[in-house]
Amino acid sequence: MKNVKSTDKGIKSLYIGGHMLNLGSQMQRAMERGKAEEIGVKLYNPMDNKDINDKQANKNDTGLAERIVNADTNAILHSDVIMIEPDPSALGTVTELGQVYMFNMMYDIINDILSNDSLSDEDKVKAVKQFYEEHPRKYVMPHMQDVRRHDAPEVGDRRSWGCNAYVYGVCLDLTDGKGFFEYDEIWSKLEEMNHVKGDEGIVVLDKEVSSDVVSAVEQMLREDEEFLSKVVDDHE
Repeated sequence: MKNVKSTDKGIKSLYIGGHMLNLGSQMQRAMERGKAEEIGVKLYNPMDNKDINDKQANKNDTGLAERIVNADTNAILHSDVIMIEPDPSALGTVTELGQVYMFNMMYDIINDILSNDSLSDEDKVKAVKQFYEEHPRKYVMPHMQDVRRHDAPEVGDRRSWGCNAYVYGVCLDLTDGKGFFEYDEIWSKLEEMNHVKGDEGIVVLDKEVSSDVVSAVEQMLREDEEFLSKVVDDHE
């Protein structure tokens, strides 16, 4: 995978990713922000977003994990340069690196299709659809088997366990707000899904290219202005 930006028009936004939950990591992120600002780079530093990262002010916010993921993922999507330190103890940052990896992979795959001048517009849509047929959307069942995970009220330093807010927010988003599955739910769901089959034992899309598919592709392109402008330039 090539490590390149989609345009050469300078930096749209730098995303600074890294541990920021202890004093040392906060000082490191502040140093990185200061150096980038000296260079004159526009940036997003999650630590500076007090709306989601002031833990004391948000201590009673039951939707904080979802808001953290929404804010940081949106910033990642609209940044064209990522500076990230995937410290093994920074679970949220490691998750973000995975998001960036998958986004760039998908970007390259779709961009290769759309930039192929030997294909008609209809063939390009068919190629995108074929890709999605061959690489299905994932049904995700996160689970956490830890005896310290329970419903007993615990506060302060007596809290025995907690999931990283970003990781849990991603789990919530992937599961339509459910979060973690229990084993009995997983076995039941596997049994249920195993009886819903299409061709070759998997659920497949309709074979005809529909207007919904075209609309979905167009919406995907609109999500990133630079990507759209590059595709337009390639076809002019």
